[in-house]
This record gives sequence, C-alpha cells and structure tokens, in this order.
Amino acid sequence: MAIDFITDLVGFPGGWLVGVSYALEWGYQCWVITPEGQVHTDGEFYESNLGALWAGRFLVEHSLEVD
Repeated sequence: MAIDFITDLVGFPGGWLVGVSYALEWGYQCWVITPEGQVHTDGEFYESNLGALWAGRFLVEHSLEVD
C-alpha cells in the first residue's frame, strides 16, 4: 500500500500520537503511535479525515482505559 500523504498528526497526553494518512485509491486511515514508539492501525479506511481521527482517538482512549 502506498501512502499518498499524511493529512493530520495530533498529540495526546502521555506521549500518544494519532496520524491520518490518505491513499488516493482507498481513502483515509488512522495510525496510533504509542509512547513506546509502537505503531498501530485498525486496518480500516474512512471517507473523511475526521472519521479516521475519531477512530484513532478511540484507540488511544481504549488503550488508556486498559492500562
């Protein structure tokens, strides 16, 4: 999969980052970078960058609740 460009990068408390990439053929995808530097995605593609940001924020909040 080729990423055409990064559209958003948002920082959260504790060193968490949420990024959104856009691939012309598939749409927007969220990426979560943990404070330890691990990168995760939910594997889904979204029609808007806001949808992808929401998904990334959900992943961060869920991870914080589990810790």
